[in-house]
Amino acid sequence: MKTTTLTAIILLTTACTTQTTHIYKPDGNKQCEPATSTLANSTTQLTSAGIEVLTSNCATHTGMAVMTVCGAPTLGIHLHEINASDIQKAKDLGYEEANNLINHEQGTGYEITNCP
Repeated sequence: MKTTTLTAIILLTTACTTQTTHIYKPDGNKQCEPATSTLANSTTQLTSAGIEVLTSNCATHTGMAVMTVCGAPTLGIHLHEINASDIQKAKDLGYEEANNLINHEQGTGYEITNCP
């Protein structure tokens, strides 16, 4: 009985401490042009690589200036929550940790937006 209870407690503790993190990748869309990259495509790229995607959102990199001209990149990003154990797999696909976008001194970060 004690062994069963101890095992159950260990399993519950392990399940509750699964670490997650947010990753992002620029969406690749250009100003004045129809969106060419979708959040669904980004999610599929991750899941095809064996990465479980917990949540997905379109977002914008904030606190940055971009030149306003047709054909120039936007500040749009695809933001995903994944298990922290999959960070290296995601980096191999060109994603970065979203925490890298946040710099309070420079006033940069990101905010969730509607998808184009």
